[in-house]
Amino acid sequence: MKLPRFNESSYGHFITTKSFDNKPIFRDDTCCLILLENIDFYRSKLGFKFLGYVIMPDHLHCILWWDVEKCRRLTISIIMHRVKGRSAKRISDYILSGRQGFYVLPDSRRRGIKASATHGRGLSTRDAIKIWQPSFYDFNIYSDEKLNEKLDYMHYNPVRAGLCQNPEDWLWSSYCDYEFGQKGKIKINKL
Repeated sequence: MKLPRFNESSYGHFITTKSFDNKPIFRDDTCCLILLENIDFYRSKLGFKFLGYVIMPDHLHCILWWDVEKCRRLTISIIMHRVKGRSAKRISDYILSGRQGFYVLPDSRRRGIKASATHGRGLSTRDAIKIWQPSFYDFNIYSDEKLNEKLDYMHYNPVRAGLCQNPEDWLWSSYCDYEFGQKGKIKINKL
């Protein structure tokens, strides 16, 4: 795969962002789907390309790119702020509704809430729990070699973590898109 062009203002971005207190929020398939839906929504709205990803139990790795001539005001901070903000609200609502495993709630919240006690009631912002750590790591991908290196790093992350034996066994990754041409949970923009 080749990036369309490299210049100082148009690099690919390898992003790593972690869940708050490293909670294993993304052990739950619905939380993973919510995250991917939000990425897809903002990809369409903001105009960036989604080149690859892996969702681990407590973090996300992904690679993003956009044409700076077409999207002059877009920054990686804008993208991450929107994706993390909207996904945090939706995941928090899902967790607090009692439809998700209770293990991701902070200990102080677990003591006072029963999973079934919040089901069906309107949730206020004071009810929200923290989903993401406030920052993220961004590495500029400046060559095709670096792009392939970062894709391999992401795709083999679940194997290195002992979550599966082969990268194709991990459901929340773009590996099969690249290796076998199989459409995954979200469309990947291959360049």
